[in-house]
Amino acid sequence: MKPKWSIISLFFLFFVASVGTLLRSAQFIPKHFIFQNLVHAHSHIGFQGWIYTSLFLFLTTSYLTQQQIENGKYILQFKLTVFILLAILLAFAIQGYALFSIIFSTIFQLFNYWFIIRFFKDTRQKKAWSLVFIKTGLIVGILSTLMPFLIGFLAAKGFNGTEIYHAAVYAFLHLQYNGWFLFVVIGLLLQYVEERQIKYKTTPIKYFYILMSVAVIPAISLSFLGMSFSRYFLIPAYFVAIIQLGALFCFIKSFSGVWKSITVQNSQWIQSLWWIFIVSFIFKMILQSLSVIPLFNALAFNNKLIILAYLHLNFLGIFTPFILFILFTKQWLPLNHFTKMALLLFIFGFIFTELILFTGGIGLYYNLTSIIIASLGIVLAVAILILNSISYNYIKIK
Repeated sequence: MKPKWSIISLFFLFFVASVGTLLRSAQFIPKHFIFQNLVHAHSHIGFQGWIYTSLFLFLTTSYLTQQQIENGKYILQFKLTVFILLAILLAFAIQGYALFSIIFSTIFQLFNYWFIIRFFKDTRQKKAWSLVFIKTGLIVGILSTLMPFLIGFLAAKGFNGTEIYHAAVYAFLHLQYNGWFLFVVIGLLLQYVEERQIKYKTTPIKYFYILMSVAVIPAISLSFLGMSFSRYFLIPAYFVAIIQLGALFCFIKSFSGVWKSITVQNSQWIQSLWWIFIVSFIFKMILQSLSVIPLFNALAFNNKLIILAYLHLNFLGIFTPFILFILFTKQWLPLNHFTKMALLLFIFGFIFTELILFTGGIGLYYNLTSIIIASLGIVLAVAILILNSISYNYIKIK
């Protein structure tokens, strides 16, 4: 696998950031574009384009030999996946959930199954806690692939906007965010620590894994608390809230001696990505557990701005900073004046959009112009990273 292929992932992030900014400027969208179609393209490329392709590159380069990569045809897998993602982008942007977007999404999932099966086969002899998390995440990822088919079916049958449609969407988001993305990211975090021989407490990480694994499926109940049928899910929701707080305690305890080692080994700019990831993860786990309390429940499920703030906390606060952190520590991205500027813009854009969405959600302050400006900061940040990465890889080739 070629490190320069991470530029492709960054291009997908640029699309996601650009469309996200456009969606926040809905009144400026040309009439021939359908708002909901862009929402679907935005979310699918965010998950499958930016996060999936980045994790694909990290997993193959971190755990497989060059011979395994060649024998497993991972390079072909990646190229085919990128090609089908471009088709998914166009299909969703033009027609939303319809024939071609469903066909291309199905093909993407077949490529995903191919990758997972082959990765399991090629790593069956390897033993490490990082792989335990990663393989668990991939299994949950397979389970999550059932949801898009259900969502597409419901949309085709005219159930858009109904509770059952939203329940399917929330279940999908949960299995993606809290299932395969999160488990794989934690696994890659452990791989980063193990590779650098940084010691962490293994007993708490075992309990963290057990508690998170026990909670991941029942935690779907937390996503249903805003539905009319929520009373049927109260008991598992309270159970999961306690379990997740216990898991968070184990995570902090396991890594309590790791923070200093990681920060010492990296510049302040890369450290900033690390701390955004950690603080966002802790904050997200606490918010999830608090959602069982009626006061927080009302905000979490009845307020669009709060929902967006939570979703972007995951995407821009946890997964994106972690991916960028790995790109820099692998030296796939150079750290220079341009990337420092990009990181500053990204951090500003993320924090400012989160603050505006949250304060708007609780009725204190919301300004559309300000949030569009902050979003444009993220777009510009990604554009700088892409241009710098292209320049960096071209120079290396020469």
